[in-house]
Amino acid sequence: MGSRFPGSVIPGILAAGLLTTLAGCSGSDNDASLGTPQGEAIVEAFLTEKVIQIGGATTAAARAEMGETDWAVYNMANRLAITPIQTTAGAVHEIELESFIQDVLVVPYGGRFYALAAVRESGIAVVDITDPAAMQVLHTTPVNYYQDNIVYAEGGGDLVTDVIIEGHGFIKSLETDGTDLWIANESYGIHRVPLANVITAAPVLEADGTLQIDPAAEVYTLQYAGEHPWGAPADLQLHTDVDGNVRLYAAIGFLGLGIYDPATLERVGYYNLYTDTSVTEDWFLAMDVTTEVVDPATHIDPFTGMPNYNQASFEIQDVWHSGLDAPTPWADFDRYGKYYYKANKLDVETYTSGSGERTTVYLAYGLGGLVAVDVAAPDTTTGQVATSYLGYAPAVPAHGPDEPTGEQSQSLFPYFGVGMLKEAGVIDVEVDTANNRVFYADHFAGLVALDGAQTPEASWQQGAGGFDNDLFPDRLHWPDYEFVTSYDMGAWDPDDNESLPLWMYQAPSLLVTGEVSGHGNALFLMPTLSDTTGAVDVVQATGAGGLNFMDLGVLDPAETDMSTKFTVPAYFASTSETYAAPDGTPTSPLAVGHTQGVATSPQYLYMADGPHGMSVWQIADADGNALDEPHVVANTVVDEYAVDNPDGTTIYPTPHAYNVILDGEAGLAYVMSQSLGLRRVDISGAETGQGAPGTPLLLTPQPADFFEHNLDSGSYGGISRQDHAYDVDFHGNYAVVADGSNGLTVYDTTMNPADGSGAHVVANLGSATGNPLLGRASGVELWTNPGGDKVYAFVAAGHSGIAVVDMTGLLVDGVTPGMELVKIFQPIKIEEELDGSVHIGKADSRSVDVDVVGEHAYFSYGGFGLLAYRIDDLLAPLPAGVEANKIWTMGGGGYDYRPEAVAQYRLQAEPGLEDSDPEALYMTPQHFPADTLLVDDDGQWYTLDEPRLLFYVAYGEAGVAKLDWSDPANPVLMEHQQTVGEATGTALAHGRVYVADGGGGLVIFRQ
Repeated sequence: MGSRFPGSVIPGILAAGLLTTLAGCSGSDNDASLGTPQGEAIVEAFLTEKVIQIGGATTAAARAEMGETDWAVYNMANRLAITPIQTTAGAVHEIELESFIQDVLVVPYGGRFYALAAVRESGIAVVDITDPAAMQVLHTTPVNYYQDNIVYAEGGGDLVTDVIIEGHGFIKSLETDGTDLWIANESYGIHRVPLANVITAAPVLEADGTLQIDPAAEVYTLQYAGEHPWGAPADLQLHTDVDGNVRLYAAIGFLGLGIYDPATLERVGYYNLYTDTSVTEDWFLAMDVTTEVVDPATHIDPFTGMPNYNQASFEIQDVWHSGLDAPTPWADFDRYGKYYYKANKLDVETYTSGSGERTTVYLAYGLGGLVAVDVAAPDTTTGQVATSYLGYAPAVPAHGPDEPTGEQSQSLFPYFGVGMLKEAGVIDVEVDTANNRVFYADHFAGLVALDGAQTPEASWQQGAGGFDNDLFPDRLHWPDYEFVTSYDMGAWDPDDNESLPLWMYQAPSLLVTGEVSGHGNALFLMPTLSDTTGAVDVVQATGAGGLNFMDLGVLDPAETDMSTKFTVPAYFASTSETYAAPDGTPTSPLAVGHTQGVATSPQYLYMADGPHGMSVWQIADADGNALDEPHVVANTVVDEYAVDNPDGTTIYPTPHAYNVILDGEAGLAYVMSQSLGLRRVDISGAETGQGAPGTPLLLTPQPADFFEHNLDSGSYGGISRQDHAYDVDFHGNYAVVADGSNGLTVYDTTMNPADGSGAHVVANLGSATGNPLLGRASGVELWTNPGGDKVYAFVAAGHSGIAVVDMTGLLVDGVTPGMELVKIFQPIKIEEELDGSVHIGKADSRSVDVDVVGEHAYFSYGGFGLLAYRIDDLLAPLPAGVEANKIWTMGGGGYDYRPEAVAQYRLQAEPGLEDSDPEALYMTPQHFPADTLLVDDDGQWYTLDEPRLLFYVAYGEAGVAKLDWSDPANPVLMEHQQTVGEATGTALAHGRVYVADGGGGLVIFRQ
């Protein structure tokens, strides 16, 4: 990764003890502004202090009835906001909490009103909201957990026994009856404490400062098979049926539904769509897991019915490593299928009319859709309740109604599209019992309403059903809605890129809004819903950050024009920024909540914000002084599809923006548009100040700027798989793209992709085989040898590890395809067993990014950390007869020609960070050479006796870190900061670190 700008403006460091100050000419007193001599401006970046956080996703919303006014309480990342619910936008009051807000529970207590916020590892924040304009955080209290005797299969398949998990829990959801508080802890399970212990000015604490919890008032809900557990509770709801039975219902993630006695927390009921063999309209069709495992007596967990650690170990060691032909239910579920079985939220209702008394649980089941489950009366002897499936409505697929999810792989660990799968599907659900309707939030469909809430078994089906959505009968999971037979998943409007499935415009569907201000997220209904205009009926969050107040009309199933069924009288975005509309006019506000990548020029920051495309922010004034509050000065159109203006012009977006690479010399930005390839944007207007805060410039890439190979009209270059542009490096006119499971794709940037010839696709390495040769390439860096006659690409190849490709034939000799794999390998992992023996295995994570500095190549490798290799070692020839993709064998007695890393750095090995779960993602190096004239930020000339190298690394949920890697064998942590979202990328300018923080928006740090 990198950017090119004139004048070699490379930020660096002023190193104490390694500094030589030079006298300027003509008595300049080292004043470099006099113009001689010339040097590189060096400014070390710091993580010492957070300057500002901009934007943030909205994932929690609650209603507060205070006096005569209803208020909406919601989050924008870690900011808690409150505004009156009315048909015109009122004032918004905000207060910042320690961590990303997962859930908000409004509690009246002692004559005042409180918002209890679940704030991840920070625990529970108690905020007095009685006066919305003067909210006050009383305290934030972490919640501890401890569980022992855990067994799981580690990445190599060996069983790890007697495992203990402990620490501060990830608090996800809260529930109360006014006396007790139930806490959903994703790291452990469910806890119960007296509400008074939490909500008072001084919470009741353990000696270690965590919330005091009685060990008898908690239940462990997780199941380990591999290293990542299932069963994390995501939502809690107390419910009392007509017989007075009070139960605690929990959406427990990948394990479905858990029903508990609220006093003892004993599990009294359970439902799991994955293990329900009566259901065939789900991802795994008619599969029965008990017939797929080696032996159900020893390879199934008796409490959950899921594959256990024995099955995981068997699949890794016998199937994957030894080539045994056998079913792999654990891997199929854990690495992909689980997102079709993820219980996110629930609502519970008891009906006493119609067919008789019945309690129904409505589960927001992710990509599995909306699922209704019947809960029977408890058994008089055991107290256990039976559960049974009633019906469902399908979610909108992650890639739309007519595209397959992704390619197949022989690996057990493909992780295809996981980033999108985590967020997609049905997110939240609320039942309107008065009108026999269910409202739910779908990531892509927005707000959906279904008729027949009381009788899903009879009502939840389109017509007579019997639809065949399996467009490719010979290919399993193509398309990703092939299992649906009760609904027609064809496009409602085949000519509309954003078309939703046809069934959503016919009974039992009453309403589908599509995305309203962003992807659908948390929602709540007002106490009374009306079909007359002039009132707020539904409040729904948008994943992009913000809130919609929605006024419902008549929900007639015969009416297909959705514009007659709802309006949005008020919308609240996560920023107040003005952006350019498709016609170029200033429009506000701009939502920011999917920030994936950032890049900087001396005066501007370029942000890749997922569905919102790329925006440009001014970060310094004309004199080079950094701004504490950046503002938008330009943007590509904020849409996922092309927009046709009334004047006949078409404005094209940079959708699914994942990353931005700058070519400042040419005045260009290259946007990595997931699923749509590389999009080139002319930024010369932005760089010359043609846009300004309040009057931003609309950036308008054209089809001639779209470098992709997989189009609706067909494929180019013999590459059949979908585009997946993650990173790019340049050699002359060639753009070498890390193209996901396609490997490396090379484009000629002087060719016109719009001419239909496909001549812009020069070559590809990695897409020709069923098992992608270069894994899922997500990072690429080109390197030319000192003689200038050889060019190599170092590739971060996902779970396939690290790849080296000889590009000389193409880039030097002009031969196509001209790319040859030198080697690909998973890094060496040395483990000491309990008996003292040493096991040589492979890294059990994924390679993400790569940078080359001097004689070393540096890789980020997810949970395995950071790695440095000597380039000479990476290029060392293999013995005759050893294939480039088989340079080592598992187990003793084989061969191993993998290069050894010069160093490995793991953030979790640092004191105080042992309980963190870092995933090393994209990184920015800051290198400044020795014996070179340099200029610091104060205009002073100096040289360094020794070179310096710093890295600024995005670590996902573990935040961002700054390392001194001047000694390749000894990386040293200099600074670390936690962020509220998931840090995915960094950029540097003016001594500041700009962090793309996913749902946390943009975060800026300085000294």
